[in-house]
Amino acid sequence: MDLITHAKTYSPGLVAFLQDLVRIPSVNGRDPERPAAERIAAEAEKLGFDAALHASDPDRPNVLVSWGSGPRGFALIGHLDTVAEGDQPWRHAPFDAVLADGKMYGRGTADNKAGIACGLYTLALLRDAGSLDPAEHRVLLAGVADEESGASSPDGVRFLLDSGLLPVEGAIYTYAGDIVCIGHRGLLRLWIEARGRSVHSGSDAWSRGEAGVNAVTGLAQALLALEGMARPAPAGAHFGGLGLTVTPGTLIEGGEFESMVPSRARASVDIRLPPGTNGREILAEIESRLEKVKSDRPGLELGYAIKNDLPAAMIDPDHPLALLARKHAEALFGREYPVRIAGPANEGYMLIGAGIPTLPGFGPVGGNAHAPDEWVDLASLPVTVAVYAAVIRDYLTMQK
Repeated sequence: MDLITHAKTYSPGLVAFLQDLVRIPSVNGRDPERPAAERIAAEAEKLGFDAALHASDPDRPNVLVSWGSGPRGFALIGHLDTVAEGDQPWRHAPFDAVLADGKMYGRGTADNKAGIACGLYTLALLRDAGSLDPAEHRVLLAGVADEESGASSPDGVRFLLDSGLLPVEGAIYTYAGDIVCIGHRGLLRLWIEARGRSVHSGSDAWSRGEAGVNAVTGLAQALLALEGMARPAPAGAHFGGLGLTVTPGTLIEGGEFESMVPSRARASVDIRLPPGTNGREILAEIESRLEKVKSDRPGLELGYAIKNDLPAAMIDPDHPLALLARKHAEALFGREYPVRIAGPANEGYMLIGAGIPTLPGFGPVGGNAHAPDEWVDLASLPVTVAVYAAVIRDYLTMQK
C-alpha cells in the first residue's frame, strides 16, 4: 500500500482528534496549554506511542511524542496556543470545530493544531508502513507552549532546545500554507515614547506659543518619519517580494485630559527585516530620524524601547530538506509549491540557530490564521501526513 492510500485510512481518527483539539480553547494569556497537551498525549498513547510532558511552568507544558530510538532524528513541531477569537463575527463558533464545505472551521485549525494532528499521524504512518528502521531512526512530535506571545518565549521551543530534548538533524514547523517555507523575516518591535509639556489648551500662553509642547503631534511626526524607512525585497525569487516593512502606530496611546496639551504619548512600531538586514543599522537610522523630529520641535523628547527583537533566519533554497519537501508536495498535492521565506516571524529562528535545518512553515491547506473563520481543508490532512512521511523517510535515509 502506498503512503497516500495508507494515510487516507487514518482520516476518520485524524479529523476526530483535530476536532477535539480545536474544541479545547488554548488562547495565549487566557487558557493554559495543559489540557491540549494532555489530549495529544492521550491520542499518542492510543496509537501506541510514548508521550511525555516537559515544562518550566506546569500549566504550560510541552508535549513530546516519540517513535524509534536510533541516532538519526527528525522533529515535527507545532504550537499548542492560539490567538484569541477576536471581536469580529464568525460564521461558525470559533471553538466548535464545525465541518462544512470540505473544511473544518475554528480558532487554531490552520495555526497550528491541524499541523500537530498531521504530525502525530505521520509517526503512525512511518511505523505502520515500515518506512524507517526504528533502531536507526527516531521521529518526534513536539507540541510547544507560548509561541503566540511573540515567538521568543523561554517555555516552548527554547526550553526543549536548552534541555537537550530535540536531538534531531532536521525539523518542520507544521503551519498550514501553500509554500515550502525555508525561513522568515526578523521582527523588531519598538515602543516610541514622546514627552512634551502640559498647559491648558485654552490658555493665553498656549495661544501665543509661549508654553506647552504637544507630545501627540510630535509623536505623529515621528511615526510618519519612520514610515518612510520601508525598502524593497532583496533580489531572489525565494524572498517572494518581502522586503523591509515598517508599520508605525500599530498601538497608540497618550494625553491626560481633553483640555490639556498632551505631555506624553507612545506608539508601537512593527518592523519586519528580510534575511541579511542588519538590525543595528535599522536602529541607528531610527535614532537619526527621531533626532531630526526633535530638532524641528524644541522641547520635545523622543526615545524608544525594544519590545521584541527576533532575527531573520533561512536555510539554503537548495537544501535537501527544501528540495524533498517541494518534490513530494508537488507530487502528492498536484500543484506547484514555491520555495521561499515567510513574512511573519516564528520560532524557526531558534531551531536554525541551534544548527537544525528547519522548514519554519510547511503543512496542510488552510487559511484565515489570526482572523475570523480560520479553516483547514479536510482533504489536505491525509495528503499532508503522506508528504511528511515521504520527506522524513527520504531525508533520514540520505547518505550523510
